[in-house]
Amino acid sequence: MTPGLAIVAALVLGIAAGRLSLHLGGFLRRRLTGRNTPMRTTTPRPSFAARLYHWRWEILAVTLLPYAVVTFALWAGALWAPVLFAAALGVGVLRRRQVVTRLQAIRLQHRLRAAFPLLRLPGGRLPVILWSRPRGGDVVVSLYGREAFEDLHRHRTVLAAACGTPEVYVDRHPKYASLVTLTISPTEVLREPSRSVLPSNVVPLRVHS
Repeated sequence: MTPGLAIVAALVLGIAAGRLSLHLGGFLRRRLTGRNTPMRTTTPRPSFAARLYHWRWEILAVTLLPYAVVTFALWAGALWAPVLFAAALGVGVLRRRQVVTRLQAIRLQHRLRAAFPLLRLPGGRLPVILWSRPRGGDVVVSLYGREAFEDLHRHRTVLAAACGTPEVYVDRHPKYASLVTLTISPTEVLREPSRSVLPSNVVPLRVHS
């Protein structure tokens, strides 16, 4: 078996073992508590495919990245591999600001997912994070959620506290109401005088999608 297949097989077996342990744990809890139906929480759990999408960067970092590094080192040889790795490290140091902002965008996705159940949105439907990207000094997060704009606007201070930032701006797509953009600003900006007269259901925006 090649190293790539071994990594993929180990990943699949680990995921299968985790799901099996969850089912066995639920079965044992039902036997001990005398319940005939599984214990359910008020917040629906994301599907297996959604969890894979949420953790896609971490999964790639522990599976394909080591395999690509080892394969590249074997292909380049003992002479050129250290030189090329040193050059890649130098480029990473020179562009460390972009690397840090990209990692911060990934970290903020997980913080938002942890904060969404605390908002107690109507119907128990949680917004789905599609992607996040750095833009300027901010992090822009694109969401999909039906009728989620008003609730996210109302709880934007909670989102800002969860992200550890002073400001979170909410923007609704001009054509598709279910698409919402959160602009997470690490620094508080001076508000213009015109913003104080805006209606309560309109959010001052840093960027427009």
